[in-house]
Amino acid sequence: MNRTGHLLATALTAGLLSTTLTACSGGPGGSPGQVTVLYRPGSLADSAVNGAQAAFPEAKINFVKTADVDTKLAAALRTGQDLPSIVTADPIRYAPAAAKFTDVAGSGFTPEIAATYLPWKVELGKTPSGAQLGVPIDVGPLAFYYNAEAFKAAGLPSDPEAVGKLVSTWEGYKSLAQKTAAQGKFTCDDPGELFYYETWSKGFGFYRASGDGLTPDLANPLARTAFDRAMDFQSDSLCAKVQAFSNDWNSGLNRGSIIGFLQPPWVGGAGLQTAAEDQTGQWRVATATPDGRAAADGSMLMLPKSPTDPKLATEIAIWLTNASNQATGYAKNGLFPSALGAYEAGEFTAPQPYFGNQPASSTLAAVSKEAPRIVKGPDTDSINAVFQQAIRDAATNGSSASVAYTAALDKATQQFGK
Repeated sequence: MNRTGHLLATALTAGLLSTTLTACSGGPGGSPGQVTVLYRPGSLADSAVNGAQAAFPEAKINFVKTADVDTKLAAALRTGQDLPSIVTADPIRYAPAAAKFTDVAGSGFTPEIAATYLPWKVELGKTPSGAQLGVPIDVGPLAFYYNAEAFKAAGLPSDPEAVGKLVSTWEGYKSLAQKTAAQGKFTCDDPGELFYYETWSKGFGFYRASGDGLTPDLANPLARTAFDRAMDFQSDSLCAKVQAFSNDWNSGLNRGSIIGFLQPPWVGGAGLQTAAEDQTGQWRVATATPDGRAAADGSMLMLPKSPTDPKLATEIAIWLTNASNQATGYAKNGLFPSALGAYEAGEFTAPQPYFGNQPASSTLAAVSKEAPRIVKGPDTDSINAVFQQAIRDAATNGSSASVAYTAALDKATQQFGK
């Protein structure tokens, strides 16, 4: 086991496991027909949660919604008690404990079924040794969201195809940001996110394959390029310097100072429509993004080994994430599908009033299909957070790109790179 695997295995047997799992059936004394689904708020379609029992009348299905999934799951794995049958979790994070989970490829997630999902998303559910631990839920295709009316007022193109061309390169995106900033408007919200998105487009997650495992790859030039580009936008005051969903972000949208941004659907879709509800019909989506397609990996369903019949649990996990549930999950809950059949569903392809009746969902589907798989390790998100925070901190402490990057690399290496 490499160092990252060792660190996770240690976490799974130490501090992370300090709490006990409650409200879940399973464990000794459970029944093969009892199914407990432990999931995060907003991670499963309402149609899936509400319809599962009727779809599987032979089972007794209990859904347990909690924001504290990982702590509860880790406690159950440590004790072997009260294990959920199905859980929303990251297979990459739990790969060192793969023996405690069902390889769904052997319990019903056949190659034919796997082929109905985005291929790169299915691959992210595999361990380095090839065990399929995850059944795909959502993904996060990156797109450029913009206020078409504000663009017209600024003397800019407003058609999605034309705007897409403007932001298809970093040079073009910077030129657009300069033009809007000169008028007191922003087409970038958070410079820290720009770093993340550039690494996504290259499939880079701070790890590289090494034998049957993964090795940290913190000093890769791809990270430095992404860091410098984000710092370039920040140093030239081309971003609003606010994070999505914050009060300042909401205020900027409603004041009209933020008129565009790069974000995945859960921000540009549900988040935008909640924050700026009165701007219905004004916004559009352009799929071209700087330097290539990119998508976040989203969520997975995993099956801890429990008294539940693994074939039944796998069948339910597949049903929860089928094309129909994923299509309604996007329409009702903003979960962008990984099931390819969802892209053809009526509720997915329908014109969307908020986006001026643009079929924004279909526009984003092309990004999902073309995005690269991100080579992630258990600490990818934590490493990204170190570099993102360094970019944000530089806005207040005045650090240069070189100084900020070196400090971030040193910190990430100390914490995650050995």
